[in-house]
Amino acid sequence: MARTASRYKKLCEAYDTGIKDCLEYQKECRDFVHELKNSIVESLGCPETKVYMFPPSTGFVREGGHLHGDEFDVEFGENGTAAIGFAINVNGRALEEKFFTFLIVFKKTGSKITFNVDDNKDFKNTPEGVKDFCDYLFKEAEKNLLGRLKNFLQSPEDASKPIGFRMASDVANSKL
Repeated sequence: MARTASRYKKLCEAYDTGIKDCLEYQKECRDFVHELKNSIVESLGCPETKVYMFPPSTGFVREGGHLHGDEFDVEFGENGTAAIGFAINVNGRALEEKFFTFLIVFKKTGSKITFNVDDNKDFKNTPEGVKDFCDYLFKEAEKNLLGRLKNFLQSPEDASKPIGFRMASDVANSKL
């Protein structure tokens, strides 16, 4: 019977250790997100009030003119990955709905956190990795924002017609 009790005690200790390790991982991820937000703010040279975080499952929602969000919006997947959404208010004046949004997916690999914004390029949470990420983010955001019309016009022809634009096939088939 003594052996059974000691095995049971080991299971209890294993459970406690597992919970402690998971909570520590969540804390590391939230600290990483907080530091990443600060790096983005510093890199862009914008006020902290222009960068928001949101849970990926709900998307970016502006509730009654108020925006809520912080590192506690990190969502954890069962495969060890975590994700958080970011929104940058790109209106340099008042608070209006002019946002550039993106999703960061990350996971601890060894002693570092590996993260990406578009599955094309991975970054590490080292000073150089975060700087490279901020440079990459700026270039991609600028390219995306400048190329919105081009991207819009290249959307598939079977998409529903947006107001104010005619798809290429509609123009060719119409008798103006």
